Amino acid sequence: MAAQEPSPPSSIESNKPGFPKKILANNHEDKHLCNSCQKILRRPLQAQCGHRFCTYCFHRTVSSGPQKCNACIKEDLFEEPTSILKQGGAFPDNAARREVEALAAVCPNEGCTWTGTIKEFEANHEGHCDFMIILCPSCKELMRANEQERHNERECPERTLNCKYCKEPFLLKNIKAHDEICPKYPMICEGCAKKKIPREKYVDHIKFCNKFKAPCRFHVVGCNTSVEMEKVHDHERQCSYEHLNLLLHFIMGIKVSLESLQPQTLEVAGHKLQELHQSLQELETKMSQLGQPVQGVCGPSLTAFAPLPSAVGAALELQLQGEKSKVCELNRRLQQLELKVNTFENIVCVLNREVERSSSTMEASTRQHRLDQDKIEILNNKWMSQRTEVTSQLDFFKRV
Repeated sequence: MAAQEPSPPSSIESNKPGFPKKILANNHEDKHLCNSCQKILRRPLQAQCGHRFCTYCFHRTVSSGPQKCNACIKEDLFEEPTSILKQGGAFPDNAARREVEALAAVCPNEGCTWTGTIKEFEANHEGHCDFMIILCPSCKELMRANEQERHNERECPERTLNCKYCKEPFLLKNIKAHDEICPKYPMICEGCAKKKIPREKYVDHIKFCNKFKAPCRFHVVGCNTSVEMEKVHDHERQCSYEHLNLLLHFIMGIKVSLESLQPQTLEVAGHKLQELHQSLQELETKMSQLGQPVQGVCGPSLTAFAPLPSAVGAALELQLQGEKSKVCELNRRLQQLELKVNTFENIVCVLNREVERSSSTMEASTRQHRLDQDKIEILNNKWMSQRTEVTSQLDFFKRV
């Protein structure tokens, strides 16, 4: 069946070449053949040279300008200007037409038993035979006309189905894609095992389903447990130590990250402070040791130098206060950074949820776009089929 060619539609207009030779019930004669397509004459025209052509074949031959008659050349009868084919250079051969249309004919479609004349074939049977080969506009498969209905309903891989849930049309090949986005598709709750929940209501259901398991709210710091909504408080109470431990590790990780970004950390400042304090103590000890011998030798004349250790200590104390101020400033900046980190963490969580939601929306939109394209293709195929049917009906009314 697939090796056959599709049968042409019926038409009483001169817009196609001659009839196939196998339409004749008896052997054909050369005078009944078109000198262009070599088929049985359809609406014959006779040129000035005497050769006959189908109306369609003649107009197609001279559409690009005057042409030499190949039949005259083949018969060695070429003679200008008689053998030049041109527009207006041929007339309807009604005698030949009556002769051809009166010839006994059979339907050329395999399996059909119709018989009659060529005139009856063209007027009533051509294009309406149940055994003619037609092309499926959707899958491009060849079939008999009487098999088209079954093919469209049961066999065509490109056939249109209506969703039994939302009643929207879609192509058979896209049934899985449609099921994934169908708003009425029945869902099963993983928590309470309730069935037949429409997808469009599934989100609202799991918000209030006490049996539905959701990630622990400490999952952002490492808790991988999924808990039923009615047991969330029990889980948090029983795992409070684990949650605090996870939070501690999380915060310590942030602190390490901050220290790697801040070259002067509190630890460095603390060591420097200790070194300064030790230096101060050493200087005070040395000054105390030097002050006693000097006072014993020189007496009151050197009492003016006695305040020297206090002056040096004051200077060092001022330097120490400056370092303490720097440490306080670093501590304040660290607290600010921790607050910012907490804020950014919340923002990141919100953004992650938005990205997931946007990704789901985009995927659904892409699938819907694909289904819309399929709908357009379906409507276009229906329009083409209806157009062909209307054309056939108009042709039939014209013949009537």
